[in-house]
Amino acid sequence: MAIYPDGLLDWSGNRAGGVKKLFYGGSGRPVGQVIQTDLLNRLSDWADKVVTFEPKTPRAVLLLGGPGNGKTEAIEQTLRKFDSQLSLDGALIDKLASIFASQDGVGPGRLVEVDLGAISAGRLTGTISIVQDASEGNQGSAETPAQLLCGDLSTLLTENQERRIYLACVNRGVLDDALVLATESGDESTGALLKRVIQSISLAAHGVSCWPLEDYPRLAVWPMDVETLAEALPEQDAPVKQVLEIATSAEKWKDFGSCAAGALCPFCTSRKLLSGEPHAGSLAKVLRWYELASGKRWNFRDLFSLVAHLLAGTPTNADVSGYAPCKWAAEQLNPRGNDQRRADVLRKRGLFRLVASQYQHALFGDWPVERASSLRKDVAELGLGDFPALVAIQQFLALDKRRESTATLRSQLAGVSAVLDPAKASPSFEVRVSANTVIRYDELDRRFSLSIQGGRKFLQKYQCLSEIEIAALKVLEEADMKLSDHLVRRARPATASRVQALLRAIACRIARRSIGVRACVTKDADVLAEFHRVTNGDSAALQQAIRQVEGLLNVNRRFVVCLNSTFGEPLPPPERRAMLTTDIQRVKPVLPSENVARPRSPMMFLKVGASGNPKLIPLTFELFKATKSLRRGMVAASLPRSIVALLDTTRAGLAGSIVRDEDALEGAEIRIGLRDEIIVRTFGSFVIRQEGA
Repeated sequence: MAIYPDGLLDWSGNRAGGVKKLFYGGSGRPVGQVIQTDLLNRLSDWADKVVTFEPKTPRAVLLLGGPGNGKTEAIEQTLRKFDSQLSLDGALIDKLASIFASQDGVGPGRLVEVDLGAISAGRLTGTISIVQDASEGNQGSAETPAQLLCGDLSTLLTENQERRIYLACVNRGVLDDALVLATESGDESTGALLKRVIQSISLAAHGVSCWPLEDYPRLAVWPMDVETLAEALPEQDAPVKQVLEIATSAEKWKDFGSCAAGALCPFCTSRKLLSGEPHAGSLAKVLRWYELASGKRWNFRDLFSLVAHLLAGTPTNADVSGYAPCKWAAEQLNPRGNDQRRADVLRKRGLFRLVASQYQHALFGDWPVERASSLRKDVAELGLGDFPALVAIQQFLALDKRRESTATLRSQLAGVSAVLDPAKASPSFEVRVSANTVIRYDELDRRFSLSIQGGRKFLQKYQCLSEIEIAALKVLEEADMKLSDHLVRRARPATASRVQALLRAIACRIARRSIGVRACVTKDADVLAEFHRVTNGDSAALQQAIRQVEGLLNVNRRFVVCLNSTFGEPLPPPERRAMLTTDIQRVKPVLPSENVARPRSPMMFLKVGASGNPKLIPLTFELFKATKSLRRGMVAASLPRSIVALLDTTRAGLAGSIVRDEDALEGAEIRIGLRDEIIVRTFGSFVIRQEGA
């Protein structure tokens, strides 16, 4: 029975894919099954040990992260494993389901506890305590969530917890509030525990164990918002690939070409493409590269919303009532009305809307909408206001594209387009269009700049374009050929050339996105591929970046900094500067500690300066990209302002450490203004000598 693409609409975060409720099957799990993650595997192993109350096994687990990261799902799967391991035959699940169902209209409260002895007829002893959402308080209680969390942790520290299992979902904001509260109230033991928890989940923490928590063996924490869903697990596909496999399952779709829109349905076309390689693997890689470039992470809620958007579209306000994806696509191809000219315009405009709904173009939905108004004027100036192809293109550009994605997904899609759009990729990049053929983007650009027909025919022979894309390119081709007519160009050649250039740019954009996403050749693809290797531990690529950062911080292998100015202030005039010059400040990587149970850090860190008090620099994608650009010949003065600010901050911090360190000052030189005298620090004292002496 075909339930997709219509059923995918419920995957969106503002529908069933939004908030997960414990033991309620109609929420938070739109795919219908559990997506396996590294954390679920870890929790499963932990459940096997903790239910038998093995020694040296954590009794309490805090799952940390924002909304949509799957904390509640992880709690539910762990509780189901408890029920199975304790041979309760569903008694624990039934008990918890009745509590969280709130059938009497009263919520279960923040902390839910189950006595194992009561549900096992005395066979078992112990208690399971659950906090589904630590950001909530108790009804009728004046205590804040921070106070309640401090109370829970204080109990875990002070009472005998040998027969108690504690599970909680905690947002980072509540954790910070709890630390402030514990500090202000003088609760040193709880405050120390909270400091250790926050330290363990910070990005810069490389040697602090999370599982179990360092110095607190009975407690384990796990920052869920640090782990990626776009990379493969050991012996298992990445969660992104798992979701795509479910969403594109052939059993849940009609046969390709049999829906109302036929072979021109963008949703059935996207399913056909994403159900196999290289499309599915390339899309997962694009999503991972967005994480690397932006520093953000896809969570389950956003991932479900994205898949729904790519495979079922997003209904606009006008279409939301009774929206069915395939039916909507058919309506674009068969507009109503008896006016044949208007119907022809609407059908051609509909082809562009269908192209924009195919997954490559729905993911990168940036079109030159700012040209819609000027295009309309140019078309009127050329006397082609009744030419259907040109009118259709102008109307398509004039549509508000923001309405074609949900508000929760709009910022992510804008970010993906800004940093990865293949339409903005370097012309020198090579992209595979068939098993045996690789072309460069500049060859594609050249062909489309001369003729849309030439570019279309060139790509069509490799069968790398969909039928929808070919149909849309033929509409652009029709307009392109009309503008090449000497009767049209004779009166307004400059206007005709301007419109023609726009049409060819749009055609090239469609072609670039189609083959670029298919092969994962995006903007900055070469830098992202190398940065990906760095984050995965490639020492050669990391060493190149380290040498470049070291060169940026030092001048001619010496560290030079102004002592009478600080970060954010302009340098004094040369005659008033006090410049300190010391030995080169080395840059080294911060390597992850071995045998420490914690998620892999999403970002590499570099340390600069003395080993006793080094300064940390996050090796962000922007900094790594800057080092690559410098190796290719870019001058340091052209660095982005954010990178300049990062380097200046690091220099200022290093200068503060050096002037307080006798060993670091040994051999240092200080120059005051434009004088010829140089102050040298040697054998613990300052000596003045003439320059060149």
